[in-house]
Amino acid sequence: EISACLVGSEMCIRDRSWIDTAIPALFLLLTCAVFGIALPDFFSFGNISDTGRQLGEVGFLALGMTIVILSGGIDLSVGAIFGLTNLATVALIMGFGLPAPVALIGSLCLGGAVGLVNGLLVGYMGMRAFLTTLAVLIIGRSALETLSLKYSSKLLFGNGNYDLWYWFGEGDIFGIPVSLVILLVVTGLVHIFLTRMRLGWHIQAIGGSRRSAHNAGLKVNSIVCFAYVISGIFAGMAGFLYSARTSNPGADVGIGFEIIALTAAILGGNSLG
Repeated sequence: EISACLVGSEMCIRDRSWIDTAIPALFLLLTCAVFGIALPDFFSFGNISDTGRQLGEVGFLALGMTIVILSGGIDLSVGAIFGLTNLATVALIMGFGLPAPVALIGSLCLGGAVGLVNGLLVGYMGMRAFLTTLAVLIIGRSALETLSLKYSSKLLFGNGNYDLWYWFGEGDIFGIPVSLVILLVVTGLVHIFLTRMRLGWHIQAIGGSRRSAHNAGLKVNSIVCFAYVISGIFAGMAGFLYSARTSNPGADVGIGFEIIALTAAILGGNSLG
């Protein structure tokens, strides 16, 4: 009876949906503990603050990737969008002297436009998400390298008032980096959107079974397109925050970030299945 009880408890624990997220979280805590012991300044305020600012940028990429994965797709172009919007922000502020809010809107619009291209190709034309977004990644990186080599040196000597722009990258709110605060607020809103709003339920339904969602009367094409647009907008936000922290218009910005975003989304409990 004791053995049967133990086996039943073990099966019950394995059946819990939270176990897939709990195990990576435990490994994360263990990794942090090991580095905290090995590196004396690992938990210093400066290191935690710098890590929080980077987390605020990568977190937006992971949020966008999560929404796309929940819709049954994948977005490999987020790294290229990240680099393009970073360059666009630097160009708008340091090159054209536009204020930070205008540059932010421009960055979000550019990211959303590239996401719309992905959404139209995948959602409406039925192309494979992996190959489509991979092609957009290659095209985006080629465009970024071309533009960066031609204009980056001219953008390093801009004149203007960059206080508000730098505040997004270097400022803090009650000791918490601004980018991390923005990420936490948006993450809460995304959670509400996915779990409490009809469109969020529709996205998850499409990811569960696109055929069943279509038979249920959902507008699958437009919802899938919407997911890619949101991913592009979030990548644009990440590019803006990165530009505010580094002011770097280099061509190597964002290389490999699609893998980081995908890894974060999977370790966060999202299934590619």
